[in-house]
Amino acid sequence: MRRHVAPALSILAIALAACTAQSGDAEAVASNTTPAGPLYVRHAMQAEVNPAIVGIWNVTNNIFTDAGEQDPSLITDEQWASLAENAGKLAASGERMAAAGDIRAAAPGNMATGEYEVPMADVQSFISADPQGFRDMSASFAALARNLEVAAMAKDGATTLDLVAQMDTECTVCHAQFWYAEAQ
Repeated sequence: MRRHVAPALSILAIALAACTAQSGDAEAVASNTTPAGPLYVRHAMQAEVNPAIVGIWNVTNNIFTDAGEQDPSLITDEQWASLAENAGKLAASGERMAAAGDIRAAAPGNMATGEYEVPMADVQSFISADPQGFRDMSASFAALARNLEVAAMAKDGATTLDLVAQMDTECTVCHAQFWYAEAQ
């Protein structure tokens, strides 16, 4: 099963790239989310989820043996700490998304998309069609991330790798429903 992680990560990386900020939008993105205001999904992906999952991948994608198998014994103490920290960040973001009342695809200053990106108005329509489904998926994502945080703190390699693979799948499923639904 772990041999299939690399292709799945490649697909997810492409999907996450579509969530990145346009040049010049970083300041506008950072300033338009408040605790009492709406949840801006694109901002959460850009500022919270993407950096944390990339931090996790930086560890788990670099522990392959010559035989192509992941070997958790190659993870250093510093990397275990990084895994736990990034998993905690993912969990906090997922928990915030799961608890959000007003869910918006993107803030007014972060609506621009490139030629091959999904328009934020489309993403909003997908979220608006099932906001509770979005919250439920966010809660599931948060729970997986909390479990990953615990596994990383315990330096439990097998559980860590299984949870990272599960999180990759969770991300892909959520993106398919709420970001790329028309492509289905």
